Amino acid sequence: MSTKLVGHPHIFSYFCVPDVTIFEVVRSIGKETKTQDKDLATETEYISLVERLKDTVFRLARSILTDTHLAEDVTQDVFARVWQQRNTVLHSDYPRAYVCRIAHNLAIDRLRHRERERSFAIEEMATTHQSCEDVERLDMVTLTKRFISELPEKQRTTIHLRDVEGYELEEIARILEADEASVRVNLSRARKRVKGQLLNAINYGVE
Repeated sequence: MSTKLVGHPHIFSYFCVPDVTIFEVVRSIGKETKTQDKDLATETEYISLVERLKDTVFRLARSILTDTHLAEDVTQDVFARVWQQRNTVLHSDYPRAYVCRIAHNLAIDRLRHRERERSFAIEEMATTHQSCEDVERLDMVTLTKRFISELPEKQRTTIHLRDVEGYELEEIARILEADEASVRVNLSRARKRVKGQLLNAINYGVE
């Protein structure tokens, strides 16, 4: 699936071509783009932001979409948007929350678009009942990821940001544009559900 990029698409070859560094890409952009506004954010600041957040943005998008390729597309779209809004983003009091909010919104848009285009088929697990010994041999990290991926979207995003990325509730609330009380409730419900599913898997097996 091709992604239409607006702004400076050369920046995104960085995510796909290992031997091309972000610094080389941005320098090529600088040669193509003559900026007259002296107040524009510097390339160095933008590069630093990309370096700090590219993995976080990718993981967040993947946690919402549960699809690596779509998450890569969203990651590119996010930094295209950040490049366009670089002055606002870099001078924000909370640039990380700003970028993650963009990532969250774009990932949700892509998820809804995918669901409209085709009916979303959930991959069925093995139909045979597994014994406790079988479950004990399963990779518990993989099993936990599976249960998290099956959570409702808000709970899935919240538990990812808190327990995987380590964000504080206040920052998660800014990213999701919600109040802290709602974030706390979604986090509690998500943890309780995943914990219950893990205990059931250990005690009764996976269906």
